[in-house]
Order: sequence, then C-alpha cells, then structure tokens
Amino acid sequence: MDVKEILQTKEGRVSFLKGLIRLANADGIVDESEFAFYRQAAVALELGEEEILDLEKVKSDGQEIMLAFETDREKMFFLIQAVQLCWVDNNYSEAEKKELRSICKQIDISEEALREVEAWAQEGVEWNKRGEALLELH
Repeated sequence: MDVKEILQTKEGRVSFLKGLIRLANADGIVDESEFAFYRQAAVALELGEEEILDLEKVKSDGQEIMLAFETDREKMFFLIQAVQLCWVDNNYSEAEKKELRSICKQIDISEEALREVEAWAQEGVEWNKRGEALLELH
C-alpha cells in the first residue's frame, strides 16, 4: 500500500505525522531519535521544508495537536498505523490508549472501529510471539 495514494493531500500527510507525534507524547516527551524518525517520514511523504518546520514547532510548543483528515480512508489508515506504532515496544500503555481514544473522538472514528483495530494488532503481537516460541523449540 502506497502511503501517498492514501494520504493525497499535504494536510492529510501533516496530520498523519502530527498524530504519531501526539501518541509519542502520550507517555513522555518525544526524544530526538524519535523526532528524527518523523522528520525522515516527512521527507518520504514529500512534505516541504515549511511543513517540516511546522512539525518541529508541534514537538516543542506544547499546544494541543489538532488533526484533520479529509476521508474515512485517511482516518482508518492513520488509526491502523497508530495502533501498530503503539505496539512497537510490545507495550500498548494506558496513556497511549487514552490518547488514541481522544484522537478518535476528535477525528470522528468510532469506538467500535478502534476496538477492531486494537484486536487485529493484538492478534499480530500474539502471532509474532508464537513464531518466536517456535524458533526456540527447534
């Protein structure tokens, strides 16, 4: 799936990255290595220097980060990627869950859709764990 096919506008691309930064902030501060990831992603999404500077302001100014997606497909793409990001460290924290629910309310994603994505991601985590266990057995 090509991200640029789903997030076709600059606004959608910037919101996608802002949402990930917002989640990263949920249980602490976005450190420089994490922010370097967002900067690289911004370049990959073909955002200009002005949009990248706006992301840097988001990181440092402490104001509420507002997101705006034009289509339901953009919203669901963000949600799927966001939940996967939350599970990257094998710990989907309460702070991340709370922040993601707040984001879903803001961008009008139902609790049911969020629960579906969370269950799907949890299945993936368990699937990976079973694979790791098989590796240890053989």
